[in-house]
Amino acid sequence: MTRSDLAEFDMPRADLTAALKCCLRRVRRGRYIVMTDCSSSHFDHIRALAHEPGITFPQFHGDVRDAVEELRIRIASRRDSVLPSDVFSHVSAALIHGLDPVDAGTKKVEISRSAYSRSYPDMTLYDRTIAVEDVDHSLSYPVTSLPRTLADIALDHPLEVSVPLISEAMREGRATRESIEPHFAAGARGLKRARLALTLSNADYESNAEAFCAVKFRRHGVTGMIPQVNTYSPTGKFIGRNDFRHDRAPVIVEVHGVGKYYMHPKGPDQAARENHQRNMNLVNAGFRVFNLTFGDLFRPNIFAQIKWAIDSAINNH
Repeated sequence: MTRSDLAEFDMPRADLTAALKCCLRRVRRGRYIVMTDCSSSHFDHIRALAHEPGITFPQFHGDVRDAVEELRIRIASRRDSVLPSDVFSHVSAALIHGLDPVDAGTKKVEISRSAYSRSYPDMTLYDRTIAVEDVDHSLSYPVTSLPRTLADIALDHPLEVSVPLISEAMREGRATRESIEPHFAAGARGLKRARLALTLSNADYESNAEAFCAVKFRRHGVTGMIPQVNTYSPTGKFIGRNDFRHDRAPVIVEVHGVGKYYMHPKGPDQAARENHQRNMNLVNAGFRVFNLTFGDLFRPNIFAQIKWAIDSAINNH
C-alpha cells in the first residue's frame, strides 16, 4: 500500500510510527506492506484491508527461503509504478508465475523494457524487445510468458538459478525444451550457458533441491549420476527409489528436504524410521549412501567425498 492509501484510512502519524515498529514495514519510499495480523489499536485503521479475501502475509523461515520472500515483497511494491511498456521478467517473472527457486540469484526486481539497461540498488532494467506473444496478461502483473521467462533466466543467471526453475516447469508440464530454446537468439550473450542449462534440466527431478544438486555434481566433476532410479537387492527385492544412483559404481545420493519428512502421511517420525531402514537395506546390498541436507549442497567437501567414492569403486572393480 502507499502513503496515500494510509492517509485515506485516516491513519494518524503516531499510529503509523507505532505500526512501523510492529506490523507494518516500509519497503521503499511511499510504499508499505503489512507484515502480520495485529491486535493493537494502531492496526485498526488497516485491519479491514488486511483481512480482505486473497490477502496473505509474508512468511519467513529463518533460512535461504527468506531471500526469495524479500524479493516477492519488492516485486509487489513495484506493481503499480511500472511504465506501460514495462514487463516483469527473469526471476521476478518466475516468482509471479508461481515457480519456487532454490536460489533467487538476485535481490533486485527485474524488468524488461525497450529503452536501456541499467542497474539500481533494488531493480535491474534489461533493454529487451518483448514480442506481444511473449507477454502474459493473465496474471496480476505484466509479465513475460513462462517459456520466455525461463529462456531469459538461462541466458542471464547461473545454472544454480536456471536449472531448478526449468526443471520445475518441465515437471509440472508447463514448459518444454522445445518451447524455451527458440527464445535463445543467435549470438546472444550467455548462449553457451543457456544451452547447458537446458541439457542439465530434467523433469525427473522430484524437487528443485535435486535439480540444484545436479548442478553441483557438474560443478564438482561428479558424472554418471542418474536421477530417480529403482534399486533392488542382489536377490531382486525392491529396496526403494533413489534420488540419484551412479550408472557404474554402487553409489547413491539422497537429497533430503523438510517435505520428505513432514509430508509423510504418518508424520516425520515414521518417515525418519522408514528412511533409516531403507538406508540399512541399501548398505547391506553393497551401496555407499550419501544423505545430503540442503546445507550440504553448498559444501564442496561433500561432493569431493562423493567423487572419491565413485572413483574408488570403479578403480577397484
